[in-house]
Amino acid sequence: MTPPGRLRDHYRMEEENCSAGTAFQPAAGPAAVDQVRRFLLAQGWAGLQLGDYLRRVAAERVRPEEVLWWVPGRAGEARAAAILHEDRLGLLAPFPDEQKAARVLLDRNRAQLERISAFEGQVDTSGLDEFDFYRRDLAVAEELLAPAGDLPATRPSRAEDVEQLHLIYGAVGWMREASPTVWRQRLQQEPCWVAELEGQVVAAARWTMSFGSWVEIGGVATHTRFRRRGAGSAVTLAATEAALAEGRHAVLRFGDPALASLYHPLGFQPVGRERVFHRRS
Repeated sequence: MTPPGRLRDHYRMEEENCSAGTAFQPAAGPAAVDQVRRFLLAQGWAGLQLGDYLRRVAAERVRPEEVLWWVPGRAGEARAAAILHEDRLGLLAPFPDEQKAARVLLDRNRAQLERISAFEGQVDTSGLDEFDFYRRDLAVAEELLAPAGDLPATRPSRAEDVEQLHLIYGAVGWMREASPTVWRQRLQQEPCWVAELEGQVVAAARWTMSFGSWVEIGGVATHTRFRRRGAGSAVTLAATEAALAEGRHAVLRFGDPALASLYHPLGFQPVGRERVFHRRS
């Protein structure tokens, strides 16, 4: 990777290799950061992930200028954005003229990257042979549809639910956390709704991301003994209804295509697809 002191000159030289003479550069200074935030807000659900990441690193006292990259337009507006933090790269390049620039940024940092995420069709991701990848579908609900039949009762989670939530998520490999203490800390930051059956908490859904007026409904999981009884649908509806009641918009993403049969009947409609790359072990 180019040393930080030479980043600006380096990416200026790269402009001739990018469409329309554009290239990614560090978002140096409050004005550039503000333009990128405006851009992410204008992208709606597509800007949620990068916007939420900025919010989270700010909580860790990481300045946006340390992780944020952008492509400025002729009027000083942002036309593309990226977050390059530690070993992760997230890209958002909705305009064709900036998509070649996104690949230049990716290739220049490729050796250090462990994770890359971008929407399909926005970045050339060919030839990344050292990475495994998977796709995640995104769906948005402008209004909800009530499924036929009764659903389990739901409510916002409480502190005493932590042990049961740890048990539920422990059965889902990629959601597993080390201890209930971690979930207690997470639930202080991520609103959560739970469903109950037979007097116990059996399913949960959370607001896993938040930026502007958008929230992501994520972390939907059901206890293995209580699946196929509507608990997953119930908590998804509860978390989404809470977002809509606040005047927010709700999006969710899922990597298993079979989950479309759970979410689409509730009113979620597909809007895009994301590719996530992880360096092969």
